[in-house]
Amino acid sequence: MEPIFKKILVPIDGSDASLHAAKKAIHLAQNLDAKIIVMHVINKFEIRKYLEVSHEDEEKVKKELQEYGFRYLGHVKDLAKTSEVPVEMILAEGIPAEEIINSSKKEHIDLIVIGSSGGTGFRRRLLGSTTDRVIRWSEGVPVLVITY
Repeated sequence: MEPIFKKILVPIDGSDASLHAAKKAIHLAQNLDAKIIVMHVINKFEIRKYLEVSHEDEEKVKKELQEYGFRYLGHVKDLAKTSEVPVEMILAEGIPAEEIINSSKKEHIDLIVIGSSGGTGFRRRLLGSTTDRVIRWSEGVPVLVITY
């Protein structure tokens, strides 16, 4: 019987919750003989907010954020390789939930494994969370939420 999940998308943002989800996804991929695609999205709104406060050069800020993103991706890639799980990396810029959904379609993803810190309060009510949006917008791609 062929495994139901061959390609697993794992969005990470550098948080403990996303790293925890990545570790669970690697373990799942190992058991299913699946491939991991680990993804980091540089949030364009956060770039804008940071530039307003810092008055730094936009290209410098983007380059620094890309370096952080590649560091996060590289860490998960190393974990996956240690477990002998095939892995690809994607670094994108945009609105995280939109980029995650777009990549899931483009890459023909079978499962999205995403972390959630279970945040509460005004900010979550006002903005919602990336995880909540991915769940709502996934259109037929199962989403496994790993709480932390």
